[in-house]
Amino acid sequence: MNTSSLPDLSPLQRRKRSAILDGAKTVFLSQGFGLATMDDVAAVAGVGKQTVYRHFKSKEALFVGLVSSMCAQVGGLLASAQGQQSDRSPEVELRELGWVLAQILIAPDNLRLYRAIVAEAERLPELGQVFYKNGAKVVRAFAAKILRKRFDESTAALRAATFVQLVLGDAYLELSIGYTVPDVEARFALQIDEAVAAALR
Repeated sequence: MNTSSLPDLSPLQRRKRSAILDGAKTVFLSQGFGLATMDDVAAVAGVGKQTVYRHFKSKEALFVGLVSSMCAQVGGLLASAQGQQSDRSPEVELRELGWVLAQILIAPDNLRLYRAIVAEAERLPELGQVFYKNGAKVVRAFAAKILRKRFDESTAALRAATFVQLVLGDAYLELSIGYTVPDVEARFALQIDEAVAAALR
């Protein structure tokens, strides 16, 4: 788990916080927010319940922390995949981004996290805000950076949003509601082709 943004924590505190977030991931994604307890998280993390509360004042705060942490991990994976500045064509870069994005977001843990966020977003609006700021907005920024090679900033931003939606398409919707999608790779291949064509038209 990424704890580099927590400069006031000692190395031991960082390790404990990381263990708590790992425990929260196991518990929340297997039981859902409603059934999960701080006792469960503490047990899986191998720390005392008071240690959990020292890092996160409530179950809600812990869930928000988990969402933020998992979004940061996705952002890191996308950044690694995109690599350094490239002289490749926008078409090639967008296609690669589309595949990386699809593969990351349909991973079982990320699908479970998305379902949990949707289930709790009305009651905990901060979840949606954290997910958008650290997840969806970051993904669109990667696409917009590629599209700025060909378009002005506002057009690139608009087309980046469209690109991401088309990459995910119906296949992601079906997976996120638990529907079995046959030929997943073929479905995403078609969606990514459409997304690239629409973004660069």
